[in-house]
Amino acid sequence: MNEALILAFAALCFFLIAEGVLRRGAVYEYPFLAAAMMTAFILPQLPGLADNVFLPADGFAKTLAFSIVCLAAVPIGWRLSDRPLLSTPIPLDETRLLTAAATLSAIGAGFYVVISRLPPETVVSTALSGPTVIYLFFSKMLVFGFAIAALCAARRPSAVALAILACDAALYLDRIVVTGKRGEAFEFVLIIALAVWFQMRRALPRALVILTVLVGVIGLSSTEDYRNITRRGQTPGLEDIAKIDFIGNFETLLESGGTEFQNAVMRMDVVSRNQSFDYGLSHWNDLVMSYVPAQIVGDAFKRSLLVVTPGAVDRFYAANYGTTDTGMADAFGSFGYLGFVKFFAVAWLMRCIYRSAESGDASCQIIYMLSALPAMHVFSHHTNWIVTAWIQMAMFLGPALLYAGRRRRRAPVAGRAA
Repeated sequence: MNEALILAFAALCFFLIAEGVLRRGAVYEYPFLAAAMMTAFILPQLPGLADNVFLPADGFAKTLAFSIVCLAAVPIGWRLSDRPLLSTPIPLDETRLLTAAATLSAIGAGFYVVISRLPPETVVSTALSGPTVIYLFFSKMLVFGFAIAALCAARRPSAVALAILACDAALYLDRIVVTGKRGEAFEFVLIIALAVWFQMRRALPRALVILTVLVGVIGLSSTEDYRNITRRGQTPGLEDIAKIDFIGNFETLLESGGTEFQNAVMRMDVVSRNQSFDYGLSHWNDLVMSYVPAQIVGDAFKRSLLVVTPGAVDRFYAANYGTTDTGMADAFGSFGYLGFVKFFAVAWLMRCIYRSAESGDASCQIIYMLSALPAMHVFSHHTNWIVTAWIQMAMFLGPALLYAGRRRRRAPVAGRAA
């Protein structure tokens, strides 16, 4: 049973990837991106867990079956979305857009520099708290500026756009190298690739796309080894990277199974046994914890905004520090097996944005460029990732787009004398 489900899951992943590779430009669409994430992050974790006797009875099968349904909901939601987000493209002033990009980049760069001066073990950590979270929150403005500059440079490579792009890329790449953040590395490439696709209609070569997926499948299991080097305060060189046993780590993952999918199995089992569904209220609590500053309003007031939800934690199981439960466990925790609607909704909304982006709307092009990675993290991390990303865009990117969308007032033309 478990082996058959693994084959079905792999077949669905490979089908969506093949469809994306064979159709020009489809590698930028959400069904392909979701399948690539599931192939690289979830699929290698499954063989080693299929016969794990310490998992709840039928827990593996139920979790994997639900994961298949969640992934299948993506192409369905994508195809059923037949309306663009905006009926007509909104023209943006390029000069103002670059001004906004420079402003966002400058503010974000300041926080990037602050983060770079933190202790290496803090920068590399996957579970941050305190002021570091605030620094990371505002440093995201650099990514917004980078996306705007990339789109402008792809449309018309002006000196200003290229200068902003170069400065942002220097800080962006430094953070990727130092922290080993695989998500940010992929986001960096994806932003540039999408900008080129939207403005120049040039797609990545199929061979390069396939190679990237294969590298992701094998390389993700060695991320921790890379981060261990940077935790010692060293900048990884080619010799250090060459010492990482990528193949050995991948084989170990195949044999032993992955922690994240195991977390999902355990959490879904607890929710199923206790019927402790939160009906989506966990999203509200996550937003309160993320956006209500206790330093300003007080911890008591902040906690008063939280909604009490049923507990879904197994007292006899402790997940490894820094690991996730996956978005599937989160979706199941909200609505049980109907939780697949979350992935359907994300795909539907992403298609609305993509339709407007394809019609030439620059604002939707930027939004899609910045939404692609959080939408992928809906599967690997938590379904709230895309919600948080859109709220952050509304806070920082929204004013920039409104500013760029304002038409400059022209000086009144004097009438001719009679």
